[in-house]
Amino acid sequence: MKKKLILLAFALLLISESYAQEEIAQWRGPERNGNYPEKNLLSSWPAGGPPLLWKYDSLGSGYSSAAVTASHVYTVGMNDSTSYLFCFDLKGKLLWKSRLGHDWTVNWPGTRSSPLIYIDLGYVLNGEGMLYCFDLEKGKIAWQKDIRSEYGARSLEFGYCDNLVADGDKLFCSPAGLETTVVALNRKTGDLIWKSESLHDTNVYCSPILIERGGKKFYINQTRKSLYSVDAENGRIAWTAGLTGNFHPSTPLFFNGCLFAIDGGKSGSFMLKISEDGYSCSEIWRNTRLNVVQGHVVMLGDCIFGVCDRKIVCIDWKNGNEIFNDSVKSNIQTFIAAGNCIYSYSDKGRIDLIEPASSRLLYRGSFQLTGGRKEHCSHPVIRDGKLYIRHDNSLFVYNVSQGSPQ
Repeated sequence: MKKKLILLAFALLLISESYAQEEIAQWRGPERNGNYPEKNLLSSWPAGGPPLLWKYDSLGSGYSSAAVTASHVYTVGMNDSTSYLFCFDLKGKLLWKSRLGHDWTVNWPGTRSSPLIYIDLGYVLNGEGMLYCFDLEKGKIAWQKDIRSEYGARSLEFGYCDNLVADGDKLFCSPAGLETTVVALNRKTGDLIWKSESLHDTNVYCSPILIERGGKKFYINQTRKSLYSVDAENGRIAWTAGLTGNFHPSTPLFFNGCLFAIDGGKSGSFMLKISEDGYSCSEIWRNTRLNVVQGHVVMLGDCIFGVCDRKIVCIDWKNGNEIFNDSVKSNIQTFIAAGNCIYSYSDKGRIDLIEPASSRLLYRGSFQLTGGRKEHCSHPVIRDGKLYIRHDNSLFVYNVSQGSPQ
């Protein structure tokens, strides 16, 4: 009997851990790099694009992407200067709508950031710097914090765009104020765990990543003048690397001990080697051509793909050399990837399925997203064979699976 109880407890523990892993949904996928670990996806699309499963047309303004868990879909929309959380089931039924509060109305109105779903709670930062923690059953606000006023942050021209990241009991955000650059909060209460020293610089429009070196985790993000790393355990700034561009909207990529980042302007992009202990870095190469203004890059194999000067550019991860380029009709394209394909979403609303070959790109299907008058710039999401695209007032969900989506 005792042995049976032990086995039952072990099984329940495995189920609990599996459920917890399923309930982490964050911006640009599990690794925050735009790559989605999906299988059995369509290798080409029919004329007109993949089948539309469902859509919802009453979100209001905003640029928040969908956060998709194993059972729910969350996003944010604004009506009459007030933002609301929306929660759907996987078939598109609206389960609840919960009021957040006053949001950004100065330019490109609405929340820029996407909800972070972390195990048992959700988090979102609006354009004014108001941070909300909400429960997942009804969207009730558990706690909220104005990071701009509390930590002496400076106002941003286009509002806060920080897509939040959490680890264990910590929720990280980067007010980048006169008092501190990064803070770690108790994710259940909002209480301050630590705050870093200030780099005396303003925030920009880049979202952070967490990397691991030497058994430690480090928070990586950018200010206007610096790419920086902070020890996630204690808030100590590990290193900084100078930047010369202005807005830095593209999140860095980390792979095999190396960090890829985009500076902007004439400086383009560069690669850093992060030391084994995580407390120093050295530049490996720089590519002055690849300067992605908006939309981010993705990595497939040993190649980095991004758009600059109206061209999709492919460069080598190892040395930064350009492998090939392909002309496009749009200045801005947001890239995500799944399998061996790129999913490109242009600022004109065109969605392309692109398969990279050794020296060119193979287009495997496209369609035009209709409706809405705002800019097309929310980042698409793929989960369980479904492609989620937020545009303006609507959320579109397409079947991109070879069979029936889960």
